[in-house]
Amino acid sequence: MQMTSRQRVLAAASHQEADRIPMDFGGRVSTLHAYAQRELKKHLGLEGGEETIRGYMTYTVEPDPRLVERFGRDTTPFYPNPGSGYEFRIDPATNSYRDEWGVGYRMPADGYYYDPFDFPLADAETPADLDRFPWPDPRDPNRMRGVAEEIKATRAAGQKAIMLGAPTLGLWLLPQFLRGMERALTDLALDRGLAEGLAERITQWYEEYWDSALAEVGPYVDFVHMEGDLGDQNGPLFSPRVFREIYKPRLRRVVDAIKRHTSARIWLHSCGSVYWAIPDLIDAGVEVLNPVQVNAAEMDSARLKREFGKDITFWGGGCSPVVLQFGSPADVEAEVRHRIADFGPGGGFVFASVHNIQANVPPANIVAMFEAAHRYGAYGS
Repeated sequence: MQMTSRQRVLAAASHQEADRIPMDFGGRVSTLHAYAQRELKKHLGLEGGEETIRGYMTYTVEPDPRLVERFGRDTTPFYPNPGSGYEFRIDPATNSYRDEWGVGYRMPADGYYYDPFDFPLADAETPADLDRFPWPDPRDPNRMRGVAEEIKATRAAGQKAIMLGAPTLGLWLLPQFLRGMERALTDLALDRGLAEGLAERITQWYEEYWDSALAEVGPYVDFVHMEGDLGDQNGPLFSPRVFREIYKPRLRRVVDAIKRHTSARIWLHSCGSVYWAIPDLIDAGVEVLNPVQVNAAEMDSARLKREFGKDITFWGGGCSPVVLQFGSPADVEAEVRHRIADFGPGGGFVFASVHNIQANVPPANIVAMFEAAHRYGAYGS
């Protein structure tokens, strides 16, 4: 029996086999770099269409609807607005902009991304410095203005699974943008009081944001998107002990704030080698893990499924990014078949690229990836 997109995704998230593995092309962090989209459209002979940049830091797009239709997206991601009074503007003289938190970003000549370069809390030394920071209003009514109505209309149509995110980065990632990565990570070892003070303020911010946003749309949302990279290619970004002491209890608090208003599943984006963290994430209430970076250390897909497949849904992991960028289309097809064989049985898997498809990925490989996912992703075939 053919399912609707929403039925398919919810079945997967309930660890049940649907009619086929759900697809997420162009989702929340499964979209593609603007340059990759341009080359992909040329490859497919698609002309025209607007280019809508969805994320300037990563320079990723809301994909052309013709691509979404061809490759498949069983979800609809929604993005809150910034707070009242914030106006996005790129300075043409420096090719830079600031977000509503005051973090500065700029794209270097011949660059692919807007890299953070100016950190508003870089010089903070005491909790008083944190108190003086102009924290954006988490309950600003502008954040859900228009978005709430779109979410309700999409739910009424009943076809797509709905995902809602936050207007900023996560509990342990946002400090790296407010302080700068080096300062934020050394704080964890050298200035625990400042690190915990910042973590507590960000936690309170998220509790208030989700309380406000989900009071409007909680019953209509299927997945709540949260951010927070915990690993690099080889292991943890910082001590697992520090994560368990500082961030895990606060993550649980945010999850509890979310669950007061919705039955939506908690969906966490965390790159890199995060095998070590998965039991803690499950214990804290995370129900879906993305992007499942299968080429990172200890991220073997068969092992992940065997050890955690009953407790968490894997969203992503469809093709090693190394194979996707440097392999042949035949290599990509074999890789996709391998990952589907590992992750697919019993549900608990949504097929997507490992993070956003990057600028230099050959368009023929993108086509091969999603064609293979459709070819091998049907259950009972």
